[in-house]
Amino acid sequence: MGSKKKLSSRPQSIQHLANIVTATRIMGVGLIFWLTPYVNNFWQIVTVLIFTLICLTDFLDGWIARKLGIVSDMGKILDPLADKILILVFLPLLEMRAISSFPVFIILAREFAIMALRVVLAKEGVIMEAKLSGKIKTAITFPLCGILFARVSVDQVPDLPGILVPFNQLALWVYSWPSIVFDVLIWITVLVTVWSFLDYFGRFLWQQYVRKMGSEERAKISLKVLIPNTFTMLNLMFGVIASLFAAFGQFHTAVLLVILGVLFDAIDGTLARELNAFSNWGANLDSKADFVSFGIAPAVVVYKIIDTYQLPYNVGPLSVAGLIFGALYYLSVRYRLKRFNDTGHTSYFEGLPSPVGACLVLLAGISTFLAQPIYFFAIIAAVCLLMISHIPYAHLEIAGRERFLRYLKIPAFVFLILTILNLLHIRLAKDVFAYEILFFLIFLYVLAPLLSLSDKSKKVPKSPS
Repeated sequence: MGSKKKLSSRPQSIQHLANIVTATRIMGVGLIFWLTPYVNNFWQIVTVLIFTLICLTDFLDGWIARKLGIVSDMGKILDPLADKILILVFLPLLEMRAISSFPVFIILAREFAIMALRVVLAKEGVIMEAKLSGKIKTAITFPLCGILFARVSVDQVPDLPGILVPFNQLALWVYSWPSIVFDVLIWITVLVTVWSFLDYFGRFLWQQYVRKMGSEERAKISLKVLIPNTFTMLNLMFGVIASLFAAFGQFHTAVLLVILGVLFDAIDGTLARELNAFSNWGANLDSKADFVSFGIAPAVVVYKIIDTYQLPYNVGPLSVAGLIFGALYYLSVRYRLKRFNDTGHTSYFEGLPSPVGACLVLLAGISTFLAQPIYFFAIIAAVCLLMISHIPYAHLEIAGRERFLRYLKIPAFVFLILTILNLLHIRLAKDVFAYEILFFLIFLYVLAPLLSLSDKSKKVPKSPS
């Protein structure tokens, strides 16, 4: 009550002093628009000095409001609005070709997006306070604008007032900088701008999510479940896209997407166990993703590859053979996943895991040697039999503990990277036979239980994932 009386006893001009200073910033921006584009160094220096003064008001109005205790809701709204208008000085800079259009788009889009967030929160009775990222963005952006004003090529006035000569020398020095310096400063500002937007927008989304879930604790638990499910969704998405590429004969792209799906499949399970984030919806989504990425997509690749064979002897319609082998693989994966869902997760898979089977079939399909019909047919048939078999195959965690399989990890990782690079047409391993060597390393994993290299007595239950 006492503070309100003290505030009301002050003259109106003092009570609104901070807001008046803020309003001058808006009028100063209008003056800069009127002065630009300039053609000589006199008006260039005047513009830079005016811009410097109105930038100082951004710090002055806040200091006055805190010093005199006249912080108001009007000031909290007017100050960020003036900042948004001040950012519009990028438009005359764009007109004078001191900066290209795309960075300006990013910077202005961020400002209008944050303004929209402020409006949404204002309707809910919440005033969005300035964040550290926003202050850093402002501290970088305003000096950049001043530097860019000096980047513009202008005529030199011979009778420049003496008080402006030092400023002119400074502007000429800035103008002499290499273009790379300006580009680096611009893109640093863009990166900080994007970071600031993500900071504000992320906090906004988090607040809305907490409100929807009812409490911050429940929101954190729900978010933990969402993290592994995101990778599962990526696996599913890549499987769908891989099927489409395979249908149009783009085998290498389809194989790349399935291999990435394998990696995402490994990541989502690991994250689910580390975060203890399990859900029935996530388990069902994982099954569907595996079915599409490691069942449907490879089956389409098998059909299309066999359909392209041109054999010198009469073996009947190859499209029929492609349908038979594609369907055989599809049904094997379907049976394998159904049994997996019925029996649950253990430390040893019952039958060859479908991601491993998909990798073997797809690597054989794009290999120069293994894609020959007699080898390809045999590999598909063997993979199908192994997937529906009851042979125990060590899970990734268990495989890392066994000596023989542990030795395969590093070479398998190296040739996996080389395979991905080849599929991306980065020919760093063009003559290394990356596809064939990776196939051979995976085949050693397939042979491990058959050669008693895995200790079957270690079969123990594993937590659901």
